[in-house]
Amino acid sequence: MKNLLLVIVMLPLNINLIGQTRGFNDVPKDIVKQLDKMGIDDSPLLNCYESVYFNAIFKDSLKGFNFTGKEVGFIRNGGKSKIHYFDMQKRYIIDKNSPCDNGTLYIFNAVQKEESGGYDAAIVYWSKFVIPIEKVIKRLKKKAD
Repeated sequence: MKNLLLVIVMLPLNINLIGQTRGFNDVPKDIVKQLDKMGIDDSPLLNCYESVYFNAIFKDSLKGFNFTGKEVGFIRNGGKSKIHYFDMQKRYIIDKNSPCDNGTLYIFNAVQKEESGGYDAAIVYWSKFVIPIEKVIKRLKKKAD
């Protein structure tokens, strides 16, 4: 009974996540065809192909944010990287049975950007929980040091 109550209380918290990311079917094919030019290095500064891709994937949650020229941190348990993230995306394009998670986007304001070590945003993927933005910032700060 206690678990049922917990599920009922947590359900509204997860509703906001629905529709945050778009599927590959919603991304123009010419963008998906450029995946081989994405995730070629671990630099937080996105190249033009990565920026266009993320602007399409996260279209519904950008709220005026544009990935062009931005530094983005990638977080997964185990401290994975941008290279790992795009390898996962590429495997999914080849094999739709391959697991893939577009992740949750965190966009930072000016103060949060400074606190994080200069990141404009973060993408947290393969996380079972929604991580508070303060914890995301702390993890990126550790990564930057």
